Order: sequence, then structure tokens, then C-alpha cells
Amino acid sequence: MNKSRNFLLLLLIIIGMNTAKSQNWVIGGTGNLGFSKVTSNSPISEYNKEKFTFSGNSGIFFEKKIGQKSSLGIEVLWVQIEGKNVWNDKVLTILNGQEREVVGVISDKSTLHSSYFGLPVYYQFELGKFGVKGGVQSMIFLFASSNYEAVGELNGKPYETASSNKDVKLDRIDIGPKVGLDYRFNEKFEIRVDYYHGLADITVDGSPWQSGNRQFTIGLNYIFRKYE
Repeated sequence: MNKSRNFLLLLLIIIGMNTAKSQNWVIGGTGNLGFSKVTSNSPISEYNKEKFTFSGNSGIFFEKKIGQKSSLGIEVLWVQIEGKNVWNDKVLTILNGQEREVVGVISDKSTLHSSYFGLPVYYQFELGKFGVKGGVQSMIFLFASSNYEAVGELNGKPYETASSNKDVKLDRIDIGPKVGLDYRFNEKFEIRVDYYHGLADITVDGSPWQSGNRQFTIGLNYIFRKYE
């Protein structure tokens, strides 16, 4: 984790030094929608599935030309990560003497809504109207909430429950590689596709499981101004 943070700091210093040398840079805004998933190393079966759900991010970006076809960039983003875990036909049992007795069957759904301050740093190489990007995104956790719903049968009677937690605690820092592809329509608009793969365990200390963020988005860049 310390090596990743040091690498990110080095990239920020390089961008700052190059920006200070000349005015060959771009400022723009970005908005992106897509899907995210919170993965876990907990046991997964055909009845228990982690699902992608709707998410997105938005913010501003700065890009600095460092060659004829090369750029360094940094973004400042609000990132919304959504996660969903669905368990169908979960069998509930109790120990009755030496044997386990089935007392019910339920299906439940857990959802996690988490917000981050994102800071992707990347290198971009231009191929005609396309731009291929690769870099590192660090994210600072802001706040999160969760919801739980379950329906089924328990002890021979219909069972239904729902609960929510408005103050979910997650690890402060998430970081991982982010890759993307841009397509330039004209001097003002670009369409983009990005994928982020979080490497950090976002659960707080003491959790028996480890979890990670994944996000795939499609969006639009709008160029505010170019300094040449």
C-alpha cells in the first residue's frame, strides 16, 4: 500500500512540474454512468451471488501534453459505488440433538451505497481520434449506508423483514489500477469508457471477510478550455 501511495505522489509531482513549464494543457468536466460491484472472499454458491448495480462518477480533469501523442492527466471525482448481494432460498437450520433440523427457507438481499473522493492519475497515448489510458486511482472514503431485506418462511409461518444502517464504516483508503479508452468527437466533446479495479480491502479491522470495489462506466468529457 505504501508503494502505491508513493507512486501516486511521484506522478502528481511530475504532472505539477510539467504544468509549470508551459501552458500546453487542457481543463474539462466529466460525467460517467455504469455499474459497480463490491466483491468479497466469503463463500459463494449458486444461491449466493454478488451482482453489478447502477453507479457513476463525475468531476473535473486536467491533462498536460508531454509529447506529440502523449499526455499525463489527473481527475478530481465524486465516486458513487453500489454493491448488491443476493441469496436465494437460504436454508435455515438449528441443532436438534445430534441432527440439524430445517426451520425455514428465506431469500434475502443486501445493498451497500458508498461515496468516495476519487483522484485518478493516468498516462494517455493518442491513436488518431482514440486515446488509450492507464493509471492508478486512489479514493478517500466519505460515507456509506446499507439496506437489508428478507422474505420466506420461518417455523411454518410467512417471514418478512427489512432494516437499514445509515452509518456504515469502511476503510479510509481504496486504491487500484484504472484503464480507459476515449474517443474524440470534436474540439469540445469526448466519449469515454473506464474500468476501475480496487486492490485494497475496504472492510474495517475485525471483519472476517475482505471486500473490494469494482466499477465499469461509460461517459462524456467536455473540454472547458485548452491552453496552448
